[in-house]
Amino acid sequence: MLKALNSTMKVFMKGMTLMTSFYDLLKPLTRPKLRIINRIILIDVIAIVLTLIYEVYRGDLATDSPLGITVSFSVVVGIVAFVLVSRNSEHLFVSDAYRLIPASDTKLYSVNLLSSFIVMVYGGITQLILWLIAAIPFWGDFGDAFKQLFHYTATHADRPNFVKNMILMTIGVVLLTIAATLLLWVSLTLIHLSGNALTAFLPDARQKFFRFVLYVVVIVAFLYVSSIIDNRVDGVLNHFFNMNGSVIMSLYYATIYLLGFTALESVGNVYLLKHWVETDN
Repeated sequence: MLKALNSTMKVFMKGMTLMTSFYDLLKPLTRPKLRIINRIILIDVIAIVLTLIYEVYRGDLATDSPLGITVSFSVVVGIVAFVLVSRNSEHLFVSDAYRLIPASDTKLYSVNLLSSFIVMVYGGITQLILWLIAAIPFWGDFGDAFKQLFHYTATHADRPNFVKNMILMTIGVVLLTIAATLLLWVSLTLIHLSGNALTAFLPDARQKFFRFVLYVVVIVAFLYVSSIIDNRVDGVLNHFFNMNGSVIMSLYYATIYLLGFTALESVGNVYLLKHWVETDN
């Protein structure tokens, strides 16, 4: 009996260890978000096909129609995907099913943010593939345009450092985009958790009304603080830009500042999770 109990405890502790590992926590948090993205992509493809069929029926289908339709739907897909993934991500912080997982709030917060980023990158790659497929009739034109652009840039740019500068600028743009996306997500989480924590002090009666008013106040306060921060960042970046005249360096400075604010807001989010935010179900 004692041996059986020890064996059971070992299996249980092993499961606890697996659940607290970063990778094993990443899988269950990413899976539902992937399902959301896959459904959106499926609806996107169906909408594109139906729109093309309708264009053929009307006799208005042109050579550039597939690409134009695909790009237009991509804007909607991006907005819907961001909203639904953010909703899933924020629900996790107030769900018993996830908050009771044997993992620290810091790890849960970090993995949740990473899983959201992964699925959005996945969604972006699928949209890029759809663009490439829709642009097949224009591949020759695109090739000529890129050759002309590359030749013009190489002629008027710093030739010895042209390739190096292009690589650094591309990396800088990618990093800046990632930093801006992370800051937006972290800011949404800060608004949500702040509102959730403050509503704990409100009376049960008319709590929904007070919560709505509270969220409005929190959002207005956040936008006010963000505008101050944005002005400070713009001032610093303009200083750096005027000081060295380098667009490339300004990209990296902007990325550093955005990541700095992301880290500060993340510290606040983890603190709220640990001490103030309670689960709803």
